[in-house]
Amino acid sequence: MKKILFYIIAILYFVNAYSQTFSESLKFQERSFDFGKIKEKDGLVSHEFTFQNVDKKPIAISGVSSGCGCVKFEYPKYPIKPGASDKVKVYFNPAYRPGFFSKEVVVMTNDNKNYTRIWVKGTVEPYEHPVSERYPYEYGEGLWMNFEIMAFGYMNEGDKKKMDLKFANDTDKEMKLFFIIIDGNTDVTFTSPYTMKPKEEKTMQVTYSYSGKFPRVTNVYPVVNGKTLDKPLKVMCSKP
Repeated sequence: MKKILFYIIAILYFVNAYSQTFSESLKFQERSFDFGKIKEKDGLVSHEFTFQNVDKKPIAISGVSSGCGCVKFEYPKYPIKPGASDKVKVYFNPAYRPGFFSKEVVVMTNDNKNYTRIWVKGTVEPYEHPVSERYPYEYGEGLWMNFEIMAFGYMNEGDKKKMDLKFANDTDKEMKLFFIIIDGNTDVTFTSPYTMKPKEEKTMQVTYSYSGKFPRVTNVYPVVNGKTLDKPLKVMCSKP
């Protein structure tokens, strides 16, 4: 039954794909636009593609699509009269997309039976993002980490799991960092200390070997340059 269903879906897909034909009704003044070099920090860029309905009957755009969430668009939601012109506006979001890009935009007409294509391209000049975008949890003294709770999920006695803790020194000075567990829970183990250069980022593997002897929630305190921070990292597991 599953194989039959698969073949039916496949047949419908190919029938639909090959039933679409290239549209000669919308004549675009340009098919491709090059943004050139754009700066990531400047955010969205856009370009308007002007087209004319060269058909003898009104044409309505039934949809516009792209294979990338970085591309958005605006287009007329009403029929375009014969001989009339209008625009499709294409937006590109360069966030976290350094380097060259070329994005195809498919314009569908006639209830998605016809299509035409346009493109935007360019080169994104990246910039250094603030550490808070990559490490959302601030612990103090310039220390940022990717977790405030490390949840290891369901664990039985004798289970062992590992996770990566990532952290960053968001200061212009060297940071001496180590982690301590005040209640003496030996189920949670990790490597420490660390000497971090200014703006340096590191990764530490945390291992949870549940013995059943200690509470399922453990507080791990960072110590930065000899100062124990008030905010702990919570390492926890749950009962099955």
